[in-house]
Amino acid sequence: MNDKSRQRIFFFTGLGADERAFAHLKLKTDLPQVHVAWLPPEKEESLTGYCQRLAKAYGIKDGDILIGLSFGGLVATEISLKIKTSLTVLISSAATRQELPLLYRIAGKTGIDRLIPKKLLKRPGKLMYFLFGLHKPEQRQLFDEIVRQADVEFVRWALRKVVTWDNRVRPENLIKIHGTADKIMPIHQRSTDFVLSGGSHFLTWEKAKEVSAILNHLLEK
Repeated sequence: MNDKSRQRIFFFTGLGADERAFAHLKLKTDLPQVHVAWLPPEKEESLTGYCQRLAKAYGIKDGDILIGLSFGGLVATEISLKIKTSLTVLISSAATRQELPLLYRIAGKTGIDRLIPKKLLKRPGKLMYFLFGLHKPEQRQLFDEIVRQADVEFVRWALRKVVTWDNRVRPENLIKIHGTADKIMPIHQRSTDFVLSGGSHFLTWEKAKEVSAILNHLLEK
């Protein structure tokens, strides 16, 4: 897709979201930036298998930089277990199963997540605004657009992969950024490198300036 001899930065967005989730970040770098679009999952495909297929499709190689938001962080982690990235950054995400909320792990064992109606996944509203920490009208409007345009079948598949994720290994060169007020993926303090006080799940919108500063600091290093 691009010159494979050059280091690139790959962005993996959240569950059901698209590259607009990263629209407010301002990176001071000349490196090519690639926003990864989700591929349709194959029948009975594991998350590991899916991530390997995604990495191959985009030509992700040793030395590249991965930035993953929420579900995208799990994907970035899986790829980093197979490819030696120079830097992997997780935003509002988890690097191992132990970092997932207990409720998610219980849902994975019971299968209760399968009972969520499809129409609920396409219906933004006050509850979603509260959970995602969206307070500004422009944030809510953009969020509504993203939710309504999301592929519900992919969202359901990805949700099942989140709650059943079983990775126990934190890859090398991995950094985590998390907000203390995240209601979707509550912060796992011990594994977090950069803690943003009061930050909600959508740090890339709400705390774009602070996240950009951290990313630029890491890229300089």
